[in-house]
Amino acid sequence: MECVRSIPEPILKKSVFPKKTFTKTKNKENTGETIGYEKVKVSKNVDLTIKNWGCENYTLTFRFLISNQSQKISNTKFWYDKAIELMSLVKKGIRAEDINLINRGLKAISVYRKKTKNPQYAHYIDFGGTVIEDVVVLEKVVKQGRKYKVEISFGVGPL
Repeated sequence: MECVRSIPEPILKKSVFPKKTFTKTKNKENTGETIGYEKVKVSKNVDLTIKNWGCENYTLTFRFLISNQSQKISNTKFWYDKAIELMSLVKKGIRAEDINLINRGLKAISVYRKKTKNPQYAHYIDFGGTVIEDVVVLEKVVKQGRKYKVEISFGVGPL
């Protein structure tokens, strides 16, 4: 099946993240889809992989691998705040075409975090229009050895 959207391109500015890398691969489940992966070391304790994917949707998944944390995964308010904080570290380096989606998504997730007594992982927050949805979601935080994987996705679609 051919994809509605075009081939993924890098979304990080080389001027802000000069050591970033970008690779493309074919999706094994859907051979018509190409997935883009952008990697960069944001700081000493933060590594980032951006997955640029989707056929019917346009999705950017920011996967942060962070160290120097000791919070329980069950403390969702902390991890929502941490995801927002991590995104603000990279926002300055995101290309103009995508920054509006990111900013609107961060605003929506921030409002959800403040209004919700016990925010949930994998809760899709729709902040888009009526025909084409814009969504943001914080996936479950996972401990990997001494590091934590924090994954937040921004999506548009179906296109």
